[in-house]
Amino acid sequence: MRSQGPCVDGKLTKSELAILVISAAVTITVVSASSPLYPFNPWDDANCFFTVGRGIIHGLVPYRDLYEQKGPLLYFIYALAALISEKSFIGAWIAECVMASLFAVFSWKTVKLFAEPPKFAIALVPLLLGLTYSTRLFNFGGNAEELCFPLLTIALYFGLKAIVKGDGLPSRTEALICGLITAALFWIKYTFIGFMAGFCLYILILAVKRKEFKRLWSLVWRFAIGFLMLSAPVLVYFLANGALASLWEAYFYNNIFLYHSGETDSALASIPVIRNIYIPLYAICKMSVKYPKFGILLLATFVSLFFTGKKYRKKTLLLFLATFVLSIGITFTRNTFIYYYIYILAGFFSLALIPFCKGLAVIKKLFKQNPMFMQGLITGALVVFYALILLLNKNNYLIFQKKEFLAQFRYAETINQTPNARILTYDVMDSGFYTAAGLLPQNRFFCFLNIESSYPAILEEQNRLIEAGYFDYIVTSFFCECDWDNYVLIREETDTYIDYTGEKTLYGYRLYKRI
Repeated sequence: MRSQGPCVDGKLTKSELAILVISAAVTITVVSASSPLYPFNPWDDANCFFTVGRGIIHGLVPYRDLYEQKGPLLYFIYALAALISEKSFIGAWIAECVMASLFAVFSWKTVKLFAEPPKFAIALVPLLLGLTYSTRLFNFGGNAEELCFPLLTIALYFGLKAIVKGDGLPSRTEALICGLITAALFWIKYTFIGFMAGFCLYILILAVKRKEFKRLWSLVWRFAIGFLMLSAPVLVYFLANGALASLWEAYFYNNIFLYHSGETDSALASIPVIRNIYIPLYAICKMSVKYPKFGILLLATFVSLFFTGKKYRKKTLLLFLATFVLSIGITFTRNTFIYYYIYILAGFFSLALIPFCKGLAVIKKLFKQNPMFMQGLITGALVVFYALILLLNKNNYLIFQKKEFLAQFRYAETINQTPNARILTYDVMDSGFYTAAGLLPQNRFFCFLNIESSYPAILEEQNRLIEAGYFDYIVTSFFCECDWDNYVLIREETDTYIDYTGEKTLYGYRLYKRI
């Protein structure tokens, strides 16, 4: 039978689309602590975002009224989640399912640009989802990287489609969408724009080399319109609330100049120019070894570049190098990074499927005399592997537990005995104590952040309010040795906790009440 070649338009059938969306929803439902299978998402990062989002729907303004460090669009997403449910993370779970579906759909569309995969090969996509979302970089779910890397997969597909189907340059509509994607990345976490900077550099090089300046301009102004379509409402919101200065201080200035969290003390990291190469490479190597699933997928992504076909390889390599190098270059600009920073690179993992799909096509031909048996065997093996990945994910210890399993809800029973109580999480990040108690913070600096040492205003305000007896209750960790004249320790709780290290630990909290 004559092969028709890869499906260069990347179109999906209804059955393919159904499989991709369902597998994405199943994956997120099993691995994310935001899903209905879990009592609550205990991750402090996600709870900080959710608290600010809850504040927005009650008229509080990010940065001005509630201080946090991520981009405003992330808080608006969590505000939409709070509109669905203020008492749970169901809204966040829906957002995660949507983004995982986009990742699945555009990963498979990318594969179909370069290969003619046999129908049963789509079983590889759930496996990709399982590996990607069960890595410990995912932690409990709901972080900025997880919500953004599917956007990179979409932009990467646009670039690859232009290479395979066109002349290397995206369409005008895709330029507009890329502008929207860039704005979304910028207003969620601006260090994510490295990918789009590389994408724009690739387009610039290609257009200038061909002297297609008129076409380049048509792409540029559409990209700019897309960027402004999302940026304008953000700026108008802060302008209308008199909070542009707070936006600038908290999201830009403090993050650029005050935020520190060192990871490597190597002498190479202090040498100009060399540090810009050493730190990203150090981060990739360290995270790939520490998180094997991530390392395997990243290696498969690199290998896939040799399976894109000679006809497209030169442009594909140019696009990949521009986007990948600037992604890691801007994400790791200094000797400071946290484990989940590198998770944004999962946007490239769609490429990892290409060599495996081509391998399955070869296997199908080798066993053409008994194709059904081989297809069934491979599909079954992939499904079993996928199920094992989900069953062994680190968050399973929380599945089907009651809310009282968590200290947040045990403390809420005590806190709610005081009507309209004012609470503070002191020297510990917000792990959901506000949400569990159904309360909002009554002060700007509502929890600990990794910036206190260089931004003393946080502790200064909290200590001043504590001294004045402003709060009814204060939640701290066991590591905080607190001795306040006007507060007394009334409860101590210890929870089983498995965080990104994958180790089972006991995490303790203390609850103080105003005398």
